[in-house]
Amino acid sequence: MFLGLATLMACSGDGATGLGDGPPPGPDTGSPFPLDRGEDGPSTPGTYKGLWLRLTDNGAPKVTAVDGVVGLVCVGMSNGNQECAAFLTAVRGAWAGEVSAKVRVANCAVGGRAVEAWMDPAQDSLLWNDCVARKLPAAGIRADQARVIWHKAADMNTTGPGGARLPLYPDPASDYFTFQRNLSAFAARVKGKLPSVQAVYSSSRSYGGFAGSFARGEPLSYEEGHALNRWLAGHPSVDGVWHGWGPYLWAPACDTGITNASGICYERTDFVDDGVHPSATGQAKIARLIHERFKREAWYRR
Repeated sequence: MFLGLATLMACSGDGATGLGDGPPPGPDTGSPFPLDRGEDGPSTPGTYKGLWLRLTDNGAPKVTAVDGVVGLVCVGMSNGNQECAAFLTAVRGAWAGEVSAKVRVANCAVGGRAVEAWMDPAQDSLLWNDCVARKLPAAGIRADQARVIWHKAADMNTTGPGGARLPLYPDPASDYFTFQRNLSAFAARVKGKLPSVQAVYSSSRSYGGFAGSFARGEPLSYEEGHALNRWLAGHPSVDGVWHGWGPYLWAPACDTGITNASGICYERTDFVDDGVHPSATGQAKIARLIHERFKREAWYRR
């Protein structure tokens, strides 16, 4: 039996959801189900363990060009690096006619450097400083032209001492709550590192069910999406910087017959041997989601 929503709110300290009023559209579930499918009607679950299946909507940010340039900067770990690289290639190629000529993309994501590294001053020389000093100029972006961040947001440390399995939500020791604390620490550093940024679009992990370990598996990857969703509901702006959803990347395996609201699911072939990092087809799938998400914004589309 699952805890009721009121009980979970008391456990989490989340308070009001900011995700809509009234009863959920269907029953509760303990099984992962795309949280962007929450408005499909009563035939779908209304909540996951009492957490709403509905994306936080923080509206659209105001993003302005500086000397004719809107710098879009990707940050995150190896998955984000690979996915941003595929996105950047397509923006310069097949999608160029759909993207504003003002938009320039810099891939500052670094393998093995998830959110804990980006909030750690000891990692600044490899991450933030190298991004500003080397990667932005290589992309034709001055520091003051870096206006938007796409953050592939995920925890690196998702197990306990000795690699022990962490409890799942709603346990206070779960990765769900650690991730929210890390998101706050990350957000607090953005303005100091890229002072001209106006908006941060965040995406959580994609499907983890093909991973060979719990540290990257399910429902851990799925629950980080819920943690981000609730964090965004409480943090539409930090230090004057807008925060909201980038593309929602999580979707189940295709053999479930379920897709997320963008109509995607994942095949085993969308990942390399480790089941964690995207293959060429997985990179292309996520690059398309990034592009389609940003096409909703006036600053991005041609």
